Amino acid sequence: MGNRVRAVVAGATGYSGRELIRLIAGHSGMELAGVFASRGGSSTPIVEIHPQLRGFQPGGADLSDLDSTICHPFDEEALARLKPAVIFLATPNEFSHEIMPSMLATGATVVDLSGSFRLRDASLYPAFYGFEHQATPLLEEAVYGMTELVRAQLPGAKLIANPGCYPTSIILPVRPLLEAGLVDESQPVISDSKSGVTGAGKTPTATTHFVEVSESFRAYNLLRHRHAPEIAQGLGLPGGTDRLVFSPHLLPINRGILSTIYLKLKAGTTRQSILDVWQERYAAAPLIRIFAGSQLPEIKFVAGLPFCDMGVVVDERSGQAIIVAAIDNLLKGAASQALQNANLALGFAEAEGLR
Repeated sequence: MGNRVRAVVAGATGYSGRELIRLIAGHSGMELAGVFASRGGSSTPIVEIHPQLRGFQPGGADLSDLDSTICHPFDEEALARLKPAVIFLATPNEFSHEIMPSMLATGATVVDLSGSFRLRDASLYPAFYGFEHQATPLLEEAVYGMTELVRAQLPGAKLIANPGCYPTSIILPVRPLLEAGLVDESQPVISDSKSGVTGAGKTPTATTHFVEVSESFRAYNLLRHRHAPEIAQGLGLPGGTDRLVFSPHLLPINRGILSTIYLKLKAGTTRQSILDVWQERYAAAPLIRIFAGSQLPEIKFVAGLPFCDMGVVVDERSGQAIIVAAIDNLLKGAASQALQNANLALGFAEAEGLR
């Protein structure tokens, strides 16, 4: 137990924070040293905030069990005194941006689940995130943690920008095909993506409470969603968002994302060509599942699990490909990908704590 690394979760009151605590509690090499809210609030037992965590036994010595774990208001000095090896920030965008220098000053690896350090271009933050970025040198330092695509950059990394949920479901299946030269680059990448309501966070709004969501299905933030520049950046699209059509939708379910992605292929590209690229690229990726038969991914196959599922159909006459990808937005789209990144940064097996 003395060899375990100490982990802290900030932003523990939200859905992603809850999932992080649950995953760390089952990790053989981490101990949960402390949990914090974001700004404000009072010290509260974590099981009063998240009753789902009752009875979980964390691996560390500092917290005897989650039933007695207290979630404190965020305090930079108190967090630093815990001497964490890894800090997970499941905190709001501008808050993560504000506290990042002090978090890095602890010497810990910081995995930021917000969008504060995902974009390389600081000029995009006012339009898409609503604030001027004041830590632009850190944008270059941050490793964009799409784990399967940046595995070699993660060992020893100190600042990891965890990808967004929608981008994860799109970049993982599409980028290998672009890099392999299978896609007609004169045509846009089109993604029609659907998410469960937990993607909007825990605080209800006029458009996300039960009555507004139940028995309905709607598109939102068309042509202005903050994940659009992240997707274009992650795909390496020349012209950025000009080559991307991204249409997010809100599903009347709790969790999960399904992205239906439309690509025009170069002449002679077959379905097997795509499967071959995926299978080669992800041969050593324990959390990628390729649907090579007639069945396509569905949200129910990934709900509560850390996988990204991907499948494809191709009309070889027209060269049209339709990719279907599915993830759990709270896991592969947030908490489990954060732990996957931390595992590689700290020298653990990639899927430790995720099986």
